[in-house]
This record gives sequence, C-alpha cells and structure tokens, in this order.
Amino acid sequence: MNFATAEGARGSVRVGWIAAVLLAVTYGAVLGGVEFGRPEAEIFSDEATYYLMAHSLASDGDLAYRQEDLLRMLREFRSGPRGVFLKKGQTIDGGADPDRARLFYGKSFIYPLFAWPFVRVLGTSGFLVFNLVLLALAFACAYQFLAARSSTVVSLLLASAFVFATAVPVYVVWMMPELFNMTIGMGAYFFWLFKEVSPASAGRAAWLRRPVTDVVAAILFGLMTFSKPTNVVMAAPMVAWLIWRRDWRRAVAVAAVLTTVTVGLFAINVAISGEWNYQGGGDRRTCYEKYPFQQPGVGLEICDERGRNEAQSNILFDPEVFWTNLRANIVYFVAGRNSGLLPYYFPLVFAAVAFLLARGHRAPWQWFVLGGVLAHIGVQLILWPYTYFGGGGSVADRYFMGAYGAGVFLFPPIRSTAVSIIPAVVGLIFVARMIVDPLYTSARPGRYSMTGPQRELPVELTNVNDLPINTEGSRVLLKYGNNGVGDIEMFQIYYLDENSFLQEADQKSFWTRGQSRAEFLVKTDRPCRRFQVVLQAGPVATTTTVTVSTSGGFLAAIGGRSQTVHLEPGVPQQLAFSLPDGFPYKKDRSAPARVWVISISSSSGFTPPPSPANDTRFLGVLVKPMVFE
Repeated sequence: MNFATAEGARGSVRVGWIAAVLLAVTYGAVLGGVEFGRPEAEIFSDEATYYLMAHSLASDGDLAYRQEDLLRMLREFRSGPRGVFLKKGQTIDGGADPDRARLFYGKSFIYPLFAWPFVRVLGTSGFLVFNLVLLALAFACAYQFLAARSSTVVSLLLASAFVFATAVPVYVVWMMPELFNMTIGMGAYFFWLFKEVSPASAGRAAWLRRPVTDVVAAILFGLMTFSKPTNVVMAAPMVAWLIWRRDWRRAVAVAAVLTTVTVGLFAINVAISGEWNYQGGGDRRTCYEKYPFQQPGVGLEICDERGRNEAQSNILFDPEVFWTNLRANIVYFVAGRNSGLLPYYFPLVFAAVAFLLARGHRAPWQWFVLGGVLAHIGVQLILWPYTYFGGGGSVADRYFMGAYGAGVFLFPPIRSTAVSIIPAVVGLIFVARMIVDPLYTSARPGRYSMTGPQRELPVELTNVNDLPINTEGSRVLLKYGNNGVGDIEMFQIYYLDENSFLQEADQKSFWTRGQSRAEFLVKTDRPCRRFQVVLQAGPVATTTTVTVSTSGGFLAAIGGRSQTVHLEPGVPQQLAFSLPDGFPYKKDRSAPARVWVISISSSSGFTPPPSPANDTRFLGVLVKPMVFE
C-alpha cells in the first residue's frame, strides 16, 4: 500500500467512528426522556430477569436472587419483576441448595455481565447507555467492512440503513440481550472476514489481516452461543470456510476456542447454581404478580413452571401439522405482518437480493455467510414453530437478532449512491414510527402492525396465541357463539386492529369503525364448514365488503372469498360463506384448532346522537358473526 492509499484508508476509518458516535448520540438524544424506573414504567418481555441479574452483580457482586433484589426492583417498578425466571440452586453433586434464602436466575448471565459496569455507575439508565454503545459498535463494524469495498458515501448510507432503518433501534430500550447478540455476531463476522476484503493495512490496523482475528471471532461466537445456544449455527460458516480452503489447523483451532469458551461459560453456570442448563433443572419457574420472598414463608412454589428440559419432539414434529407449519412459517419469516424480514429487516433482504444478482462480484465466502443465515432461520422454524419470533411481547423477530448482523456481509460492492439509498427509504417506510418511540412500541407491541403497509402482509397464524396483540387481553380470546340457530356454542375472536369496537353488551355482536376496514381472527376448536354474518347499518347507509381467508393482507384478495352488500339504514342483511379449511393451529397434544382471517369494511359512518351514555364512537356497521359445523 502506498502512502496516499494508507492515508485514505485511515481517513475512512475515522469517518466511520465519527459517524458511529454521532448517530448513537443523536439517537440517544431522541431517547433523552427515557426513565426506566418511573412509576408508570412497564416491564416487557423477559426484561425482569436481566434487570435483576445486572443489579445483583452491580450491588451484591453475585447472581443470586434474594429478598433485597426484589425490594430493589419494587422501588423502581411498581409492577415488580413481572415474568422473571427463577430456579432453585443445587450443589454440584445434585444435592439441595443449603441456603434456602436464595434462588437463581433462569437466563444466561452474559449480557448482564457486560452491562453491569454501566449499571453500577449509572443505575438502571446504564442499560440504555450500554445499548447505545452496542449500537455504535454495530454501525462501526458495518461501515468499516462496507468501506473496504465501496465508497465512503455509499458505505455510510448502507451501514446507516442496516442499523437504523430496521427494528434494531427499538431494542436500545430493552434491558435484554437482543442488541448484544446482534452486535457480538456482527463483530465475530467482521473479525473473520475483514481480512478477506481490506487492503493491506498499516500501523495499528495491520493485525486485522492476521489469522489471530479468527480466534477473536471464535471467542465472540462462544459468547453469543452462551447467550442463546442456537446461535452456535452462526459459527459454522467460519469453520466450514476454513475446511473448504483446507486450512485444517486453523479450523481445528477456532473450533477448539469456540468450544472452550462455550463450555467454560456453562461451567461457570454450574459453579453458580449447580446446574449447567440455565433454562432447566432446579424447578425453573416464571413469576407474575406474586414473587418469592415477598412475604415470609413464600417461595418459588407461587410461580408457574417453565422449565426447558425436554425437546418435545412429538409435538414439534407432529406429522399432522409439521409441513403445514413449515411452509407457512417460511412465508411468514419473509413477509409476516408482525415479524417478517421484509418489513422489519429490509436491508438484509436488499443485501441478499443484491448478492444473488451481482454476478462476477460475489465472493466465495459470501455463500458461507448466506448459508449461516439460512441455517439460523431453519433452526428457528423447526425448533420454535409456534414462537419462532420470540413469543408474546416480542417486537419484530427478536430471535433472529443473533443472525441479522451477519447480513451486512452479503452486500456486494455497490457504486451507485442512488441504489444505496433504497434500503433506508424502504426500511423507514415500515419502521419509522416504531423507532421514533421505542418505549411505546415495546410496551404496546400489538400496535405497530395495525396501520401502515404492514397491514397488507399475512398474519402469522402459526403463532396465533403468541402474536403481539396477545399482550392486550381485551382484544383477544373474546367468546362468541350459541345464537340458537345451529351455530357452534363457542368460538373465539382476536381483533387485529382498532377498527372494531370490541364486544357489545349482548356478547354476540360488535361495531366496526366507520369508513375503515376491520380485521380479526376467528378460531374454533373444530373444523367448520360455514361462516355467517348479520350486518346492520345505523342511520346512514353504507356499502360493506366481507372477506374470509386463511392469510389476511394482500393474500386475502388472491385466495380469499369476498361478498359486497349495500346496507340501507337500520335494515339487517345476512351473508353466508362456505369456509375453506381453517389454518390448523396445534401447540400441544390436543386436536388442532382452526383459524380464519375475516375483514369487514364500511364505506361510511356516523356518530350516535347525544345520550346519557355519551357514545362518541364513529360507527360503521354492526356485525353479528356465527360459525357452523
């Protein structure tokens, strides 16, 4: 490398770090009002466990749950540690824990271990600062790699899109390891692959081209494997690449380092709680509303059992639904309304398409990267078909974060500035509202898919009982039926948006919002052959379209069954539909439930006249649904 080139490379590196800091600080300023511990703050998803672990390390120097840990959290969160995972400890030889005044946490300690210095200095706000540091590091890795193959401007645009035009910034306010997993994974791929694309480095950056970087990558892979064991598949491409190049010694070395780090961390877990599996053993439970040691004599028995000791292969591989689930989940993974790559991780979709189209510019190692991402997707869809994007309370696909960081290494060299803007523009169309107010998005995860282009995507029916809307109990599992006309005694409705006004007092009907399209799920415990609906306008005539499908969104227009009717004021009309086979939902050993997606639109609306009830709703059409076997 000549002097001018070296100076240019160092200048590009400086640009990347400056941009990383500025973007993280700017987003931190947007979140400047975040105060996790304010009285009205809410705990979402699995935050409680990681909060307690980090504070336990920062204040007590251990990873044990005691009464003081509970009191510490109650001082900041009125609700307490809702959803905390706890387990009993044991001696290494399997005996009972001699200390009855403590329990242990049923999650990996690696994220709290890295976060605790920030929590020690800044309190709970330390999580936010630590996550902003992770965000900056992720951007820096993405930019430095892209800048080795594209111009500075193009690299800044693509790196910014990859980190900020996605669901990723939402996780900055999560006291959980999603952002940690992404950044560690991206860092591991950076240390593995930067030497494949960078020019000969001089000075302090020269070591990035040496084989020792594979060892650093292996260490990071070990950390992310301990954080979530299924992340181990992301290390396979590096080992496979070295084997493909017949560099046997390095392949064995990195595999040994990865194994040593992973086993070592699990050994530390054994030393702490006496159990290698932090998600099983020792009577692992999750606690809501009431917590161990909250009252004298109250222990783990008040919590719900949630151990993960069995693979449940008889349920996961049930031939009655396995292939149906897999085919549907492949579609949902790419274009699902609540979790799909297209709406929430569009830059990765763009990178993958650009890679496949870039004939003559595809590097051999990129096929291994693509294989790693696809392998991670396969693990998610096979092991967690009913919760593959993270279960209730998730925003987008949080389980995919361990693989998402690898997606930046799929970008081919891009020269056009106009082309490099596309990931940011399209990505922000889907996620701009989410990332501007990430706390609201996280506390109300069912809301971000109710409006905007997401509504035109299919609903993840394989995850019907773990959709984000399930965090709002008033919107789901509402019971209808038993109208005395031969319909089934009970079926359930899940309202997917705010264009329905939920159940009326008769518990058999509901109003839709005027001049809108309401969408909801119908779930039965048996196959059914007919859906019937009685529609009635108020004092204003309206035209109504009813669509029945097993997908929702734009796919409903392709494969659904629709009828349109004009309703005169106050005159009810009845529509009947021959039901397609409902989507089979089977999360346990019982017979599968059946699910359909129904949409009802109204062309006009009205507000009820003044009354003592002061009903100010803008109403469209009154709906009385019925289902027949």
